[in-house]
Amino acid sequence: MKHLPFIFLVLLFLPAASISQTLTLKGKIKDEQKQHVPFASIYISNTSKGTSANSEGEFSIKLEKGNYELTFKAIGYSSRTEKVKLTEDQIITITLKSESFQLKDIVIKSNAEDPAYAIIRKAIRQRAIYHKQLKGYNADVYIKGLQRMYKAPKKILGIDVDANALGLDSNRRGIYYLSESESKLSFMPPNDFKEEMISSKVSGSSKAFSFNRATAMNVDFYANHQNWEGLSNRPVISPIADNALSYYNYKWLGTTTENGLEVNKIRVIPKRKAEPVFSGDIYIIEDSWRIHSANLSLTKSAGINFVDTLTIRQDFTPIAEKDWYPSLTRFDFRARIMGFDFGGYFIAVYRNYELGTKMDKKAFREVMRISKDVSKKDSVYWNQARPVPLTGEEETDYSKKQVLATKKESKPYLDSVDKAKNKFKFSRFLLLGGYTHRNRYNKETYRFNSILGSTYFNTVEGWGLDYGVSYFKPIDTVTNRYMNLSAKARYAFSAKRFNASLSGNLPFKFANIGFKMGSDMLDMNSQSPIPALANSYNSLVYERNYLKIYQKRFAELSLSRRLAGGLRGYISTEWSERKWLPNSTDYSWRDVENRSFSSNNPFSPSMETPLFAQHQAFILNLNLS
Repeated sequence: MKHLPFIFLVLLFLPAASISQTLTLKGKIKDEQKQHVPFASIYISNTSKGTSANSEGEFSIKLEKGNYELTFKAIGYSSRTEKVKLTEDQIITITLKSESFQLKDIVIKSNAEDPAYAIIRKAIRQRAIYHKQLKGYNADVYIKGLQRMYKAPKKILGIDVDANALGLDSNRRGIYYLSESESKLSFMPPNDFKEEMISSKVSGSSKAFSFNRATAMNVDFYANHQNWEGLSNRPVISPIADNALSYYNYKWLGTTTENGLEVNKIRVIPKRKAEPVFSGDIYIIEDSWRIHSANLSLTKSAGINFVDTLTIRQDFTPIAEKDWYPSLTRFDFRARIMGFDFGGYFIAVYRNYELGTKMDKKAFREVMRISKDVSKKDSVYWNQARPVPLTGEEETDYSKKQVLATKKESKPYLDSVDKAKNKFKFSRFLLLGGYTHRNRYNKETYRFNSILGSTYFNTVEGWGLDYGVSYFKPIDTVTNRYMNLSAKARYAFSAKRFNASLSGNLPFKFANIGFKMGSDMLDMNSQSPIPALANSYNSLVYERNYLKIYQKRFAELSLSRRLAGGLRGYISTEWSERKWLPNSTDYSWRDVENRSFSSNNPFSPSMETPLFAQHQAFILNLNLS
């Protein structure tokens, strides 16, 4: 009987548990010809909760048991609202009709202005208002990126192109990059963003994190122009920029009604080629003159880099009565470079907006954070968290490349690669290549410098050998923590002088500790603008000894760490003993007429006058970045 209160509580909460049961609504979105509609947006009406269909029109959304009103929309199609009563997992099919735009009863004379211009002028007047009205928000952003090879050459510049390494089939086609990521995105007006990537999945690798960035997907047509560094050398002008009428022609294609709103479709036409402008369609809501959606493209004629065409599709959804925010942004691209024909897309789905959240400006000093376990989420997690279902081809790509990745990360495979790559070649070791021994499984690299590359000549030491070896091991690639040890020995045959030093970097949980100790011959210019090889060549062939050096015995200890946000601190201490040395030889391969070596004192080139007396120094260095 003593367990009755506990049993009563369990029975009491059982109905609540059943009420809050999470169910899955799946479906397909098709057009009137039964063809799938790719990347349509699906949202619970008047909320920011939603998802997107994949490239084959398939969608999946998890909801609590209950009644819902869902809105289905895609550029080029009339939106549709569907009431769904969800009592169990359900599969539905939604048909979207091609958008039908009606022309109003407007009499347009032959020399009259197109009605689109009046609409665009009103949108331009409202542009700055809507740009400033954007409130601070937090949102969840899911991004999927896919890049596909349509054709790859067998060789490029005489070098074989390995189709298998790119993940291509026997026809040299297929997906070569597929990734997904989830981020928490925060925005504080007017233009501050903070992003935390919380999960990432890259096909063919269990350790890498994706290139996806929510901030890189940011498109704001309410701004006068888009600054896309790298993609375009010039700012790209918005179709509703203050000066847009100087760059664009417009054509009104009609209106349609969506959820009681009248939406105008405007064709955007560049006035001149070779200017950084878009072409395509922009949809403007009547009376409020805000952007409803956009389907705009850039081509090579606009001066973009890397790709031949880039299409930006953006949908907006009302989060509150007067607040419209992006629900979906999609970039599609296609390019042909040096025999490679490739293309793909990046799609960002924005969900769970939180408006009016109190923002701390200090938090935005850190603009990007990648969680340590960002790539550790398993398939069970992704099956639950992924808002956009995978297509059959994408599932195959993940599973096939996972098998290859598992094999390539196994010890037998890595050992076999090392066995082939680590073969010692005396000619390479003697000349300029040196020798590198890698243990890929343990992530260790040993480097031995070449003999010829370590040989030098200068007038202070004469001929000498400055030989070094090093050890490198990454500890954490996300936080860029690594272990590095280096040792070198330097012997001058003419001056009969020996120097040796040891240096390294040791990562700890709280900081990186660095150290240096020993003795060395150093350039008096701490920036070392004259490479030893260049000085050797000039000294031996032209009797020009540009390098001015001194001997230094030293011991140095440094500490660096992240203090807060993006702020890093660095402190180092050094004890050193410095000694100036005169030239010890005037040897050269040829005697240049009317020319002789200068002294090792740059202020007294014709006389070996000591530049400074032998002394000791203690140096403290503090740095914040």
